[in-house]
Amino acid sequence: MFWGLATFFGEGMPRIDTRLVEPRSLTLIALFLAIYFLADGLRLHFVLRTLEAPVSFRQVMPLVFVNIFFSNITPMATGGGFAQVYYLQTAGVPVGLAAAATTIRTILAMLVIFIAAPLFLVGAPAVDLAGGSGALASSIAVVIALYLAGFLMLLLRPRWLTRVLDAVLALLVQANLLSPDRKVRCTEALRRESASFAEGFRRFRSGPRRHSAAAVLSTLLFLLTLFAMPALLMALLGQEPDWLTVIGTLSVVTFLMYFAPSPGGAGFSELAFAGLMAGWIDPSQLVLVIFVWRFLTIYLGMAIGAVVSVAVLRSRAARA
Repeated sequence: MFWGLATFFGEGMPRIDTRLVEPRSLTLIALFLAIYFLADGLRLHFVLRTLEAPVSFRQVMPLVFVNIFFSNITPMATGGGFAQVYYLQTAGVPVGLAAAATTIRTILAMLVIFIAAPLFLVGAPAVDLAGGSGALASSIAVVIALYLAGFLMLLLRPRWLTRVLDAVLALLVQANLLSPDRKVRCTEALRRESASFAEGFRRFRSGPRRHSAAAVLSTLLFLLTLFAMPALLMALLGQEPDWLTVIGTLSVVTFLMYFAPSPGGAGFSELAFAGLMAGWIDPSQLVLVIFVWRFLTIYLGMAIGAVVSVAVLRSRAARA
C-alpha cells in the first residue's frame, strides 16, 4: 500500500527524516503515544468500573494492545471485541458483562466520531475535501446523520429501530431475497440484541456519574491524540499545520474506515487520508507522514498486541 501511494505521488518510498528522530521529536512522539495508549485503556477501565466489573486497571491495560492486534487482522475490525471478551473472561468478568463493556466502549468512540465528522464538514466549508467535491462531503454528512439517528434510536427507543428493521426484512421476503423462517430468526435476534445493548447502556448511564464521565473524557482524549498525531508529525517536519483541520479530517477518515472491508481498514485509511489531505501536506512528505502515523498508532500496537496475546494464550493453556 505504501509503495502504491509513493508511486502514485511520484516521490518514491519515503525515507525517515532526521528531524523525526531528534531528542525533542522523540520525546513529543513518546508523550503522544503514552497518552494515546493510556487513554485507550482508561476508557474501557472506567466503563467496567461503571458496570461494577471485578477487574483492575492493570488487568485492563493489556487489552489495549490485544484489541489493536485482533481488530487489524480481522475484516471491519470485528475481532477486537471478541478478543477483549475472551481476555476479560479469563480475568473473572462474566461474559455478558464483558460484552456490554466492550460494546459501550466502542459505541462511545463511534458517537464522538459520528458527531465530530458532520460538525467538521459543516463548520469548515473552506476545507477542500477530495479535490473540492462538495457532493462527496454532502454524502458523507448525510450518511453520518443517518447512522447517528440510528444509534440514538437504538439507545433511546430500541423498539422503534426493531420495527424499522423488521419492515426492511419483510420487504426482502416479498422480493424473495429472504425466506420467512430466516426472517423470523433474524427478527428474534435483532430484538434480543437490541434489548441487551439498551439494557447495558442503561446500566452505564445509571452507574456512578464520576466513572461514566471519566469514560467519556478518556474517549475524547484517546481520539484527540489519535487524530492529532499527523499534525504533530507535520509540525516536527517543519510545516505549520492547521491542527483543527487535521483533527477534523481524521474524524472523517475514521468514520469512512467503518465501511472498509479490509482488516482494520488497512489500505483504505491510507488512501482516504492521502486523498483528503493531499492539498495540506507537501507531496514530498505526504507518504512519510502517512507511514509514520500508521506505524505509531497501529503497527506498533499490533506488535505489542501479538506478544501479549501469545502470553495470555500460553498462560491459559498452562492453567488448563
